[in-house]
Amino acid sequence: MTNSKTPKNYLHWVFTDHYFNNGRGIFKLIGAIYGIFQIIYATPLIMEEYYGGWIPLFPVILANLTMWGFLIGIILQPYGIYRKLKRMNWWERKNTNKF
Repeated sequence: MTNSKTPKNYLHWVFTDHYFNNGRGIFKLIGAIYGIFQIIYATPLIMEEYYGGWIPLFPVILANLTMWGFLIGIILQPYGIYRKLKRMNWWERKNTNKF
């Protein structure tokens, strides 16, 4: 049996190595939680403004696209990194730095 450094799956990698191994990863996790909170909290407020007749439909559509785009982008960005690392066989490479 070999001792493989490859993570078990994407979720294992994202929560152990990517999010909690450096400061930028923690900010991505905080951003994802903020994005979820923003969609839950802000959508009824925006719709109330629209139903009251205070803003037109176009800003409502743009606000929802912006919130969902932020959330989807911040969640899928680590998946793109994981796919590239897996394709490069990153965890099984030999250390070739000979400086």
